[in-house]
Amino acid sequence: MNWDRGYVHLYYGEGKGKTTAALGLTFRAVGAGLKVAFFQFFKPGTSSEVKILKKFYPQVLYLNFHRGSFVSGKPSNDLIEEIRRGWKTVLDVAERNEYRVLVLDELTYALNWNIITEEDLLFFLRKKPKALEVVITGRYAPESLICEVDLATEMKQIKHYFEKGVFARVGIEK
Repeated sequence: MNWDRGYVHLYYGEGKGKTTAALGLTFRAVGAGLKVAFFQFFKPGTSSEVKILKKFYPQVLYLNFHRGSFVSGKPSNDLIEEIRRGWKTVLDVAERNEYRVLVLDELTYALNWNIITEEDLLFFLRKKPKALEVVITGRYAPESLICEVDLATEMKQIKHYFEKGVFARVGIEK
């Protein structure tokens, strides 16, 4: 269970499965006895996985940085402020070096709206504690981030039952 380098994972794209991939890695790390910090951005903390993540405290630190409902259009000033507060928390938690895995779920939206700059994120990734494994998810990843990470997986939607009018179901999508 001892390794000298943590890698940076990016799960991005239009398809379903980005958060699910991050959760799978989280549960595998928990099973191996690793401590995980799991932070969600731009997503209400009401999905079913949150209940499980919270049950693993203190091995898993779960924090949600979101205000209001799902974002459609431009984020509110309150949400921007909350995301920036969350980013400061990420930096503080990483600096304390208590966790081996850091998940930044839906963080790419903060880059798209320039709430967090690409330069700030790239600087963090280059200066993070060496053994810290970082997982980033979100729809639109800039090319600079894709080039910087160690593992990039694009989730591409081919078809989805949402197109037939099936909305998010508890236990499956939320």
